[in-house]
Amino acid sequence: MLSPIEIKKQEFGRAMRGYDTSEVRSFLETVADELEKLSEDVRSKTIEIEALKAELTIYQRIDQNMKDALVNAQETLRGAKVDGKREAELVLKEAELEAERIITEAQKKGRQIQQDLETISDRRNSFIRKLKTLLRSELELIQLLEGEDLSIDGKSSLSPKNK
Repeated sequence: MLSPIEIKKQEFGRAMRGYDTSEVRSFLETVADELEKLSEDVRSKTIEIEALKAELTIYQRIDQNMKDALVNAQETLRGAKVDGKREAELVLKEAELEAERIITEAQKKGRQIQQDLETISDRRNSFIRKLKTLLRSELELIQLLEGEDLSIDGKSSLSPKNK
């Protein structure tokens, strides 16, 4: 590649009826100036491209890190869902066992109360029978006493001697 200095120093041989040397020189200087500007622009763009490449590499790393973090978050979420489901099943199982225990205990207490009621009922019935027997006995005694002949002098025919 030609440099702007090489273009500016370029000499051409003389020929008859050749080009106007001042026009050629002026054109070469213009071309050299344009080439210099373009070279400078290329260097500037190359530096800018390198900086952008470096920045792109950083962003690519950030992007990869974010993708990795997203995958980790998804895996963690899946694990949390599985753990949550397992925990919920465990809590449910414990609740079912506790409910069964409470029901069993309530049934046991219910049976005990039923037995207690039966015992109380049996005692009540026994008490009523005994009370009826006692009342019949007392009623018979009253009837016997009512049927007794009392004498005029205030002595009963059932005096201690007769008894």
